[in-house]
Amino acid sequence: MSKLSFEINHASLLKFAAPTILMFVCMSVYLVIDGILVSQAVGTDALAAINIIMPILSATLALAAMISTGGNALVAHQLGERKLVDARQNFSLLVAACFVGSTVLAIVCWLMLEPLLKMLGADRSLFELCRVYITPLLISVPFVMGGMVVDNFFVVEGRPELSLLSSTIGGVTNLVLDYIFLFEMGMGIEGAGIASGIGYTLSAIVGLIYFGVQRRGTLRFVRPILRPTVLSKAISNGMSELVTALSMSVMIIVLNNIMMSAAGSDGVAAISIAMYVEELLLAVYMGYSEGVAPLMSFNQGEQNFDRLRKIFRCSLRIIAVTSVSTFALSFVIADPIVGVFVEEGSPVHVLTVQGFKLFAFSFLFAGFNAYSSSMFTALNDGRISAVLSFCHTMVFLMGMLMVLPKVMGLRGVWLASPTAEFLSMLLSFAVFRWKAATYRY
Repeated sequence: MSKLSFEINHASLLKFAAPTILMFVCMSVYLVIDGILVSQAVGTDALAAINIIMPILSATLALAAMISTGGNALVAHQLGERKLVDARQNFSLLVAACFVGSTVLAIVCWLMLEPLLKMLGADRSLFELCRVYITPLLISVPFVMGGMVVDNFFVVEGRPELSLLSSTIGGVTNLVLDYIFLFEMGMGIEGAGIASGIGYTLSAIVGLIYFGVQRRGTLRFVRPILRPTVLSKAISNGMSELVTALSMSVMIIVLNNIMMSAAGSDGVAAISIAMYVEELLLAVYMGYSEGVAPLMSFNQGEQNFDRLRKIFRCSLRIIAVTSVSTFALSFVIADPIVGVFVEEGSPVHVLTVQGFKLFAFSFLFAGFNAYSSSMFTALNDGRISAVLSFCHTMVFLMGMLMVLPKVMGLRGVWLASPTAEFLSMLLSFAVFRWKAATYRY
């Protein structure tokens, strides 16, 4: 009997999703601490440089997100249909395809690095910082992306705690090496890039060893069979993740350029810190959505529509409670956590704290948007998921960034995200209602 088959209620869903939620929270904590260490050791210009190259990293991770989430839904659905051999072969094919694709993508990024950095808005003061930080990360990209795919399949395997273990090993290694390279050896931002690359690689090795060695679990590495239809199905089903990642890359480019024009490198540093804190607070939503997604796919394949309905309704209640709690928490931690990044009372500190108190309203709505995109991917409806993701970022968020700053100045920049999240939530609920009869949730 699959570990994805159990009675559905609020407690059982939270219990199953807990390791994935904790994994996302831990990853966000590692990211925040990493940013703090870089800021303290190198300065706020380093934070600005990291934020400028973030679209490149997002674009490289887009391939892994697309294959892992799209393939995750496909393989979990096949397990629900009791097609174990096909599930193992397709799992192995998807991991191999990600390694090959990510290697090609990393090489292309390296060859085009200089024009890419100029396009992203790196000025002379930040160009070299950007270059030395991203170089070791590009070298480790195949392991970063391969590990991301494998980690997602731990949940399908019914072993989400192993995904938590993998991320913990990678994250702790990254932070320890950050301290050594930045403070003990004085390597600057290049040391932070090397530490991250090593941490990501170790995290990937955990998954590769597990699926390559163990023979008693549901999924394992077998000789992959090239099935173009499987690759196309995984790609089309995971298209929303690709759309989200690429759209976020475009959004960050626009946001960085707006802040650079309005407030210089201090403005870019301020938005960078806000995004670190946002990543931390959104981790619960993302972890829950990714954690329960295989349950939707499995029960759809098994045609257990009663469980589908329970998963959907319980999830909306859980997200509603979490959204209000996160919104309240954001006001409590904003001032102290920003103070850890930069000196209290500094221009960057004042700008970030003032802006974040407006930005925080997005937490009331963001959880529903994360869940809606993940849910339709899990139901193998990549088209709807992609439309929701595209509208969220490229229509609503980009639209608000184009309009509100012209009307409200810097306040408009900070209010763009809450407004976009609210509009996206309205669209998500309209689609929930529209597709309810189709998927019987």
